Amino acid sequence: MRYTTITASLAACLLLTSCAGRDDDAKASASPKATATGTTTEPTTPTSQDSAEAAAEKAKKDYEKAQKNFEKTLKDADNALGETLGVQEGTYEATNSQPDYEDVAEALDDEYIAPGTYTTKGPADPASDCYWARMADASGASILANDLTAGRAIVTLEEGEFFKTSGCKPWTRSGD
Repeated sequence: MRYTTITASLAACLLLTSCAGRDDDAKASASPKATATGTTTEPTTPTSQDSAEAAAEKAKKDYEKAQKNFEKTLKDADNALGETLGVQEGTYEATNSQPDYEDVAEALDDEYIAPGTYTTKGPADPASDCYWARMADASGASILANDLTAGRAIVTLEEGEFFKTSGCKPWTRSGD
């Protein structure tokens, strides 16, 4: 689609350029200039082919620039999504069973995650640390394991355990 649009634009540009070139050629031939020797010469004007080639080259450069900008935008979007998808800050129960919600609005609360191995790239803010804890219950009174890390972390959660995280980049589940 984009190629077709650019091709059509280029064709229109070439057509306009060639028409403009013909008008310039006609004006130039209608008013020849005299030289010091008394002979007349035609003024040198760029031909419509030169103009068309210049327009084609400009269109090609514009297309390549747009393509690079588009690829950069896609890369930026991928990087941004990678920082927002996954297990966010909060406390979760590791369970394989589907929670039963009485109210559909409660389903939007990410309180449950599947058991397995999760990884984070580290702290969300380089000035602070990333905290995580595996717990036997949601109260946080029975911590099975925890850590405060400035780098990457890996945690394996078993069925029925609870997981708490804060100050970390999103946790993503690894292929167990």
